[in-house]
Amino acid sequence: MRALDLAYVIALGAGLGLGSAHFAVAGRPLLGMVRIGPWDAWPRGGGRDVDPYMRAYLARGVHLPLGAGEGLELIASRDDRGQALDGRCRYRVSGATPTTRGWSLSVSDMDGRPFRLPLDRGGFTDAEVVREENGALRITAAAEPQTGNWLPLPGSGRFQLRLRLYDTPISSQAGELRPDVLPGIVRLGC
Repeated sequence: MRALDLAYVIALGAGLGLGSAHFAVAGRPLLGMVRIGPWDAWPRGGGRDVDPYMRAYLARGVHLPLGAGEGLELIASRDDRGQALDGRCRYRVSGATPTTRGWSLSVSDMDGRPFRLPLDRGGFTDAEVVREENGALRITAAAEPQTGNWLPLPGSGRFQLRLRLYDTPISSQAGELRPDVLPGIVRLGC
């Protein structure tokens, strides 16, 4: 009976260990994450002092973080009210953008892969978007065509918005940012 108990304990330990290791690196780790309104960032993800969980996550896929001096990537999978982003809804991404040499805003699936969307447009850059008179950003994200700055979405299902800020001084102070210095994400309807 002792051999059976020992085998059971070893199998249980191995299963729990492998399961917890997979859980720890399957998605972006919570360790080192900074939440700024609806946006999540991992400011140390591209630096020399990257934690082991982020290193393991990066080793699993094709996600290449911006280096510490290159900029910062912010990811939103929820709107300003905390509701999951859904392709059946319309959203307004508007407000200020931090001081940066350039930026891009794109749509991806929950694993970070781009969608095949209408017009071969998966995002905007700072050079393509038409701004408001006061310099504010205003983009409508929806599955159906919209007037103005339209960012196509998948027809249904969850998605993420990815805002990449290039050559920005905030990459080292991401934890100190207020939500009003980043664009807001407001659900307009479904």
